[in-house]
Amino acid sequence: MNSGEAKTGSVIWANGAFTTLEGCRLSPLDRGLLYGDGLFETLRAEKGRILFLQRHVERLLRSMAALRLGDRSLPDWEGVLPELLERNGLGQEPAAIKIVVTRGMSEGLGIPTTPSPSVFVTCRRYTPPSPRAYAEGWRLRIHHEGFSPPLAGHKSLNYLFHLTARQAALDNGADEAVILDPFGAVSETAAGSLLLRAGGTWWTPASPCQLPGITLQVVCEHMARMGARVEGREVSVADLETAETIHVLNSLMLVMDVRSLDGRPLRHPDPGHASLLRESLLEGS
Repeated sequence: MNSGEAKTGSVIWANGAFTTLEGCRLSPLDRGLLYGDGLFETLRAEKGRILFLQRHVERLLRSMAALRLGDRSLPDWEGVLPELLERNGLGQEPAAIKIVVTRGMSEGLGIPTTPSPSVFVTCRRYTPPSPRAYAEGWRLRIHHEGFSPPLAGHKSLNYLFHLTARQAALDNGADEAVILDPFGAVSETAAGSLLLRAGGTWWTPASPCQLPGITLQVVCEHMARMGARVEGREVSVADLETAETIHVLNSLMLVMDVRSLDGRPLRHPDPGHASLLRESLLEGS
């Protein structure tokens, strides 16, 4: 099947071969389905170039080792992913790629080591937020109805808590939820990392219950080269409320400025700074 024959997003890579969504089968006994026993990574592609691929793969491998998800050799991503994009007619436009690893079928409780985890890769067309949305920024809501789960440091398929937090934000007229850790400190948002500025100093939450954000890592390195150090420190809700500027970062939208927190406008929203950071990310800085 070539890209001209394929419906966008209909070709996937599954356990070593290209196939179609219709042709792929997942057992109802797969532990990814039964227990959310698996991991995923979401990556952005621009004109066939996958942003920060090696960092995503390294994070995936660390989590696979920590969760005993086997030692199956992963594919040559630099070969597989561009071909997947081409087969789906997405080689020249923004795209979202998702890598999913599950434990597959394995009996017993706990997390039994499996020699053959299941690996799936899909892609789809990605439409970034509009220039107006980036300029206006997001409205954040602090989620007080629960806390980040113990496995928050891994991009686990068990993602329902984050989705319910995002929905609570949407239901209350906000765009995104701020997640607190079990100690009441700020950790991240439902779908991204936080970068904050107050008194001329940039800082980011250093909670043990958060995902090591790829986009945040790259941005911090870029800002350091520009002479702006980002401090990692524990952030209380009161600290968050004193922030003059807040950005939310993730691998798809990259950097989004924030205009309000719990309905209160921020003192110094900075969509211009967020825009400069997005440009640096897209340029591969």
